[in-house]
Amino acid sequence: MTISSLSSWEHGAQALALLKAALDRGYLDFLASPRTPAEVSEFAGHPAGDLLAAFEGHGIVVRDGEAYRLDQEVAAGLAADAPIGLAARIVRADLLARQVAEVVRTGTAPLTGDESLIVAQSVALQPGDPARAVVDKLHGAVPEVRDAIANGRMLDVGSGVGGYVLTALSLLPGMRATTLELVPEVAAVARQRAHDLGVADRADIRVMDARRFHAWDEFDAAFWAQPFFPEETRTEVLAMILRSLRPGGVLVLQQLDAEPAGGPERAAFTLARLVARSARLPFARPLADLVGEAEAAGFTLIRTLEIDLGRLALLRRPGVAG
Repeated sequence: MTISSLSSWEHGAQALALLKAALDRGYLDFLASPRTPAEVSEFAGHPAGDLLAAFEGHGIVVRDGEAYRLDQEVAAGLAADAPIGLAARIVRADLLARQVAEVVRTGTAPLTGDESLIVAQSVALQPGDPARAVVDKLHGAVPEVRDAIANGRMLDVGSGVGGYVLTALSLLPGMRATTLELVPEVAAVARQRAHDLGVADRADIRVMDARRFHAWDEFDAAFWAQPFFPEETRTEVLAMILRSLRPGGVLVLQQLDAEPAGGPERAAFTLARLVARSARLPFARPLADLVGEAEAAGFTLIRTLEIDLGRLALLRRPGVAG
């Protein structure tokens, strides 16, 4: 460690604190419209000149004549229909910093239900047209999934707040889905989203340990959010998915993270891995290893693919549907 690296870490911590406080205090909503320094000071309740300088210096706001407004990319990320919400990612970054400290102190950092919701929202598609475009693109890359669920049933294992599955239901009126989520606070948000999207009658959202789900030959496709399943659960979960699919049914797996070669990205990766592995999660497991897990459970590989949405594996339960 050098003095320059310590300075960089110090700045990063302060910058995250600035952004999180701006979100919590309402500045990011307030500055969605151009505001003069006097208006910002009135909103703040104290002189805000230095605060605006800090916001501008960190790319949060830009000058608009005599006023200030959110940077265009920041505003787009905060939009209600942004594919992945920036606000959720800011809150997740703050949580991760606290988890790192807890793992250093105790070796583990278990999440509360509300903290699990923060994680779920930070990686999930938000409802809206941009999300539908993302799912359309995904279905174009894996038409086997689209064809299986267009008038069939999907099992979403570790569904979180339902970013993918609820969007797919909104696009495919003949589709039905069952979702399995362990955390009640997370499933409650998924239920509300299903209601808001008008798909609640076709979404069976269950709060349960996926290993305890009992179904045989009932589903045409499945998605497994595998990065969120600890090592000791994975064999049983894959066995459950295999028996739940009809013969010939398809399973999609995604490699959510990959190990960078070096640089700042590598340093950040080591912290995220530290937290994930403290919970026995298979952080950044290579796609080939994920395929090996599924094949050991009885699945056969159709193909792997890499698209701008990530690295995916498409597998099939052997046999022919009756």
